[in-house]
Amino acid sequence: MFVIYLNRGFRRDGGLSSPRDPSERIFTKYIRNYLTKSNCYVDNKIYVSQFVWNTRNVYTIFILMNISGIYGRAAAEMTIRIRHAIFVLGIFSWVAVSLSARAGSGEFTGRIVLGATFPLTGGFETYGQSAYYGAATAVKLINAAGGVNGKELVIEWRDNRSDPEQSARDIEELTEKFKAPAILGPLLSESCMAIRPLAEKLKVVIMSPLATIDAATRDTEWIFRACFTNSAEANGLIAFQMNSYGAKSCGVIFDSAYAFSVELADIFAERFQKQGGRMVGIYSLRAAGGEKDYATPLKALATEAPDFIFAPCYALEATEVIRAARELGIATRFCGSDTWDNEMVFDASGTRLAGTSFASSLFEQAFSYRPFQTFFTAMEQAGMDNPDAQAACAYDAVYILARALEKGETPEAIRQGLTEVKRLPLATGRITILPSGDTLKSVLVRVVERRGGRLIPVYGERYDP
Repeated sequence: MFVIYLNRGFRRDGGLSSPRDPSERIFTKYIRNYLTKSNCYVDNKIYVSQFVWNTRNVYTIFILMNISGIYGRAAAEMTIRIRHAIFVLGIFSWVAVSLSARAGSGEFTGRIVLGATFPLTGGFETYGQSAYYGAATAVKLINAAGGVNGKELVIEWRDNRSDPEQSARDIEELTEKFKAPAILGPLLSESCMAIRPLAEKLKVVIMSPLATIDAATRDTEWIFRACFTNSAEANGLIAFQMNSYGAKSCGVIFDSAYAFSVELADIFAERFQKQGGRMVGIYSLRAAGGEKDYATPLKALATEAPDFIFAPCYALEATEVIRAARELGIATRFCGSDTWDNEMVFDASGTRLAGTSFASSLFEQAFSYRPFQTFFTAMEQAGMDNPDAQAACAYDAVYILARALEKGETPEAIRQGLTEVKRLPLATGRITILPSGDTLKSVLVRVVERRGGRLIPVYGERYDP
């Protein structure tokens, strides 16, 4: 039995009474999503009587948390720790499902083992954990439908701890020990860039669900992606700002510590100016010594009064740049990259996000699209009530690999099979894999609006390549 004691009262429906900070809202959300679906009683205590993954062993864990009085950056950091704690519990439930499924399945003629290296801890787990649930859900659905060519699809998971060097070690182990012909991941552009030489050396297929950096697939036959590129993203965001808001001027604040941010900032600035826009300034949020400095670039941009500020950065930096801007009294409209489409940004930023927009692979009109309905329902059943773009892209990546595996199980056959994927209907749209390894898919722009006292990312516009 798991017992989680809380220092504040919970309503019977799983909601906190008068939540005071983002960490409390997130804690409520993940407790509800991952625990209350396992026969929980939600009150001042949460009892999980059926959360047992081995019928011969019942584990009892007592988690004592005091989450009151946590604000600002501490709240964002607590968000990560809480999400990781709940994610670990979620892993146990997935292990239970996997073990019971394998014990009861005798219809498969064999197994196909793929590898995966995701940042499940280490600073970028907010992306890795969402992607894990999306990918694991896809595997479950594929096997429930008979697997791939009658064989069970299995993924050997590794946590690269958000470290590019660990990603490389994971890939070496997965290919040498498990003979995996294809690897799901790495997720991040920086890790994907770091393993390019290794992919060429090992001749193993790399399928990244989230690496948008254009350079990832250049001059290589082995790296593919399930997401759009930085170039496609920049085109969609620029079109949206100019067409929907009539924007004529823009400032950019990027993070020089990350390659995806540097490349996207450069592409965006160049193409915005080619479209007739005026770039008032491009600044890194890093000072000369590498430490973060939001005030200096934000003040410099504010003096030029641009129509909007583009900020291609990861989730934690996105929350911090928005907070810093509003605390400085800067009300300029912000536009974010696809990395903003993550629950951490919403939960840690609160009302400051109103009026912002960002690139995404998901939009609310997708509920009329059957493949998205299948994805959304499956994710709800897995305990993720509000699946994000990271979950959807990882889910799609597994299905793309499964389609390619129908052509053969060697790296060469998979690579050839990937180039034959044309308009495959998946959660984020109809997917085509180009000979370059890039994915031809739409870029969606979502706008954060106030509706009924809540902030909701609604559909803005779709841009097809």
